[in-house]
Amino acid sequence: MRSDRNKKTENYEGMKYSKELIRQLSDPEYAKEEERYAREAQRRKSGKSQTKSRAGSIAKSAGTGACASTKGKQKQKKKKKYRFRPGKLIRNLIMLFMVFLLAFTGLFYALTGNFDKVETEKSAFAIDPQVEDDLSGYRNIAILGVDSRADEGYDGSRTDAIIIMSIKKSTGEIKLISVMRDSYLRMEYMDGTSILDKITHAHHYAGGVNTCASLNQSLDLNIDEFVIFNWKAVADAVDCLGGITVNVKENEINDMNHWGPDTAENVGRDYHEITETGKQTLDGVQATTYCRIRKTSGGDAGRSRRYKAVVAGVMKKALTHPWKLKELSDTVFPNIRTNMSQTQMYTAVIQAPRYHFGKSVSWPNEYWADLLRGISYVVPMTLESNVKWLHKRAFGQEDYQLSDTCQQINQDISYDTELY
Repeated sequence: MRSDRNKKTENYEGMKYSKELIRQLSDPEYAKEEERYAREAQRRKSGKSQTKSRAGSIAKSAGTGACASTKGKQKQKKKKKYRFRPGKLIRNLIMLFMVFLLAFTGLFYALTGNFDKVETEKSAFAIDPQVEDDLSGYRNIAILGVDSRADEGYDGSRTDAIIIMSIKKSTGEIKLISVMRDSYLRMEYMDGTSILDKITHAHHYAGGVNTCASLNQSLDLNIDEFVIFNWKAVADAVDCLGGITVNVKENEINDMNHWGPDTAENVGRDYHEITETGKQTLDGVQATTYCRIRKTSGGDAGRSRRYKAVVAGVMKKALTHPWKLKELSDTVFPNIRTNMSQTQMYTAVIQAPRYHFGKSVSWPNEYWADLLRGISYVVPMTLESNVKWLHKRAFGQEDYQLSDTCQQINQDISYDTELY
C-alpha cells in the first residue's frame, strides 16, 4: 500500500507533470511514472522523427519521381516532335516525284503535239524477222535532213543527210551512224518496183518510209521510226538554243562563206561571215551552212561528219536546256515530220539522263566513188563486207551473217556495176 505521505500528491492533481514536481515529492511511484513518461516521450519523439523522415523520403521520392516523370514526358514529347522517320521521308519524296512526273508528262504531251505527224504501218519498213531479233537490244531511229526550202513541203525532196541514231537500250549509249547520200542501194521506185539508185533519191520516190526500208534491206537494220526536217528547222533549232559550239577547219571557211548567203536565202534570214578557224559558237544559218558544204571540204564523207557534229551539238544542248521546250515547240516542231507517237517520244526523253554519246560511225567503210553511166555514185565494195563491218562496229556482232535479202542485194549490185 502507499504510505500516508504519498497521499500528499493528491494536492497536486490538475498540475502539469514535470521533473521538478517529482523531485519535490520524492515519491518512488512518481519516479516510475517519470521513467515511463520519459520512455513514452522518447518513443513519441522517435516516432515523429521517423514519420517525418518517411514522409520526407516519400515526398522527396514522389517529387523526384514526379519531376523525372515530367521531364521524361517532356523529353518524350520533344523526341516525338523531332524524331527522324525515314519511311515518312521516303513516302513524301515519292509523292513529290509523282506530282513532278505528272506535271512534266502533261506539259510534254501538250508541247509535242505540234509535229508534222504521219501515220505508218510497221510492215512497210521491210524489217527481216531474224534481224529484228538480233537487234532487239537497239533502238534505231532515222534522222533525215532534206533539201526542201523554207516555203516548200517535204514531198518530192531528197535527203541531203542521213543519220541513224542507234541507242543501246541496256546502257543508254548513243552512236550516230551516217550514210553517204550517194550510196548505191536498193529502194522502191514511184511505181512500186525495186531499183538500185542513190539512197538520197529514196525519199523523193516514196518518202521517209522508203528511205528506212531501203536501209533496213540493204544494211540489215530494224528502223521503224524516223524524223525528217529541212534546213530551216536546223537554223531555227540552233538559234533557239543560243547557238552550238563547232570546230571550224581551215578548208571549210571558204565554202561556208561562199554558200552562206544561199543558205540564208533558203531559211529566210541573214548570214554572218566566218573570219577565223577553231572552236566557236555558230548561229543557225552558219550551222546549217556548215552541214551543207561538201565540194572542197571533204566531199560526201566530210559532209556526213559535219552533219553528225551539228546533230550531236543540238541534242546535247537540248538535253541541258529543257526550259527551251516551249520555244522549240512553237518555232521548230511544226517544221519537223515524224511517224513517232508522243508516247514513243516520251519514252526516249524520259531516259535522257542515261544517254551518252559513243563513237560515231560512217558508212560505207570501203567504197568506190566515181561516175557510173555518167552519174556520180558511191558503191560499197563490197556490200557484204561493209554490212559485216557495220554490225561489228556499231552492234558488237562478230562474224555477222547477212540476211537472204541483203545477200541478194549484194549480188544485184555486183551484177549491175561489175565492180566486184
